[in-house]
Order: sequence, then structure tokens, then C-alpha cells
Amino acid sequence: MTATLSSAAVAPSAAAPAAPHLREDLLTPRFYTTQIAKAARTDLEQQRPAFDAMLAEMEADYNREHFDRKAPLDRLRDLGPEEKQAYESYLVRSCVSEFSGFLLFKELSRRLLQAQRPEMGRLFQLMARDEARHAGFLNRALVAEGIEIDLPSLSTKRPITWFPLSWVLYSVFLSEKIGYWRYILIDRHLKAHPDNNFAPLFDFFEPWCQDENRHGDIFNMLIRCWPSLRQGLRGKVLSRFFLWSVFLTHSLTVCERGDFYRILGMDPEAFDAEVMRQTNRTARRAFPWVFDLENGQFIALRNRLVTCFQEMGAARREGASPLRQLGLKLRFGALLWRQFFQPMLRVEAV
Repeated sequence: MTATLSSAAVAPSAAAPAAPHLREDLLTPRFYTTQIAKAARTDLEQQRPAFDAMLAEMEADYNREHFDRKAPLDRLRDLGPEEKQAYESYLVRSCVSEFSGFLLFKELSRRLLQAQRPEMGRLFQLMARDEARHAGFLNRALVAEGIEIDLPSLSTKRPITWFPLSWVLYSVFLSEKIGYWRYILIDRHLKAHPDNNFAPLFDFFEPWCQDENRHGDIFNMLIRCWPSLRQGLRGKVLSRFFLWSVFLTHSLTVCERGDFYRILGMDPEAFDAEVMRQTNRTARRAFPWVFDLENGQFIALRNRLVTCFQEMGAARREGASPLRQLGLKLRFGALLWRQFFQPMLRVEAV
């Protein structure tokens, strides 16, 4: 699971400084909870064949042997100070995001089992298993960098964000699918340019991303268990809001991590645009509406938003006048508004 939750790394010594590479801002991963009692009322009967198939696939655990705890994850070459910081920042945020998915799925599993929904509880238990493996693997890569994160302690110190069930279903579907496209596109690029593959961690991305894909398919099925979520104005608003917010967060995060993608030999803006296009196409299987990304306006506004976001950061760091900073914030807000209301395409027979 990506693009969700909250983070901090805890060093071995209690006197050590707070987590590196992480700030308290809108792009920091968060921890979430939702309407679990309502989730327990999910009617699976209309989706019973799909549910049974997905539960069987999760039980098969195709990646059981994939996450080898003895596999070396040390970098294969030295990185400069800025490159090292970019790589470690990617690991920290990704690790906490995966751990946040584990916590959400684990709590859903526990409460669904208590509510006498054993099949649903088991499905979320298996998704929590996957997320724990991902977080653990990323944590091992961090240890190889000399960074330790006390994830269990972290979960008791960070605030929990509450979302309605409909928000969780839409946002987690997109989070898993955008995670799939991020991993698979990095994997394809590094296979085509092996000289840029500077860490063994990346060799695990191809099977890893299939976990993200399966989780997204499960949430697609759960959305279909609540037909009203895809109908009328509600379906259009949910589609618009979550596609826009997930794409915006992805664009700004890739912008912040641009150095990481350049180490891999990738163009951050081109990577971000391709991830959005592929995720938008994938969303057609679940959402009643998707953005029209082919007309170029959404991506053009993305470019302007990223530039303005960078200018806001520079103005803040340089202590620019309040008037200058306010002007940039107003421009950023206007661009957000324009992008949010870009044209959408109705999806037939989803």
C-alpha cells in the first residue's frame, strides 16, 4: 500500500534526534481508521464468485518465498550525500506507508472477526500479512543504511485520521493501484537500464507489485458490494475527488523526491505522468468516472502546480515577505481549483 500514512524513524539511542528525511506536512504518510461496524455489514452475495476467487488467491500466497529474510539489501555502489539522502527518504516514507496499511488491515481483520464475519476477517488478515512483509523488507534496507525505525512504537505516537468507509474504499483502491504502477514502471526501467540498478531491493519489485495489484482488485470488489458508491452524483464526486487528490499527492511527492528518480536514470515528471495515465486507465474498472488525461490540460496544470509548489518552498526557506508568500499560496489555490474541475469521462458498464 502506498500514499497513505505517517512516519518517523527512531534511532537506537533514546537521545538520538527525531526521524531523518521526514517532516510534518500534507505529504507525510498518515495512519487511518474507518467505520468498521459499517464494513462488517458489507453484503458479499452479489460478488461471491469474485470474493471466493480472491480469497483463494490470497491463501495461495504466491509470494511466500519471495521476501527472503536473508537476502542482502546493501547498496551496490556508493552514493553522494544528496543521493544517499534521497534514497533513504524514499525508504523511510515507503516503509511507514506500508506499515500504515498493515495497521489498517490488521484492525479491520480483528474487528471483522469479532463481528462474526470470518471470511472478510481472513481476507484482511492476509492483506495485513502482505503489508507487514513489505514494511519489514523496506525496514531491512533501512538497517543496511544505518537507520532503525521502531514501527510498533511509532504506531502509538502518531495521530490516527478517521475516514468514512466510502473514502477508504476509493482511496485504498487507488493507493494500491498507483503503487502497482510505480513499482512495475521502476522495474521495467531498471531491466532496460541495469547500470542504474544500484540496490538489490529493486530486484524484488516485480513480484512485489503483484501484491499491490491483488489488493487493488480486492478493493474494487468491495466497492462493488456497495452499489450506491458508484451511482449518480455521489459516484462522480467520489471519483473526481479521489483521483484528483491521489494524483496531486503523487505529483508533489515525486517532485520532492526528484533526486531519487534521477539516481535511477528516470525523468521524475515523465514518470509521474505515466503513473497517472496508467492508474487513470486502471480506475476505469472500478470508478464510474475518470479524468480525461489525453487532452493534456490536466498534465499541463500538474507542471504549473509543481513549479508553484517549489516556489512556495523556496520563498518559505528564504524568508520572503508575507505578501510574496500569500501571492504564491493564492496562485497555488487557483491552480488546484482549475485542475480539480478538469473534464471527466463517463465509464460505461463498470
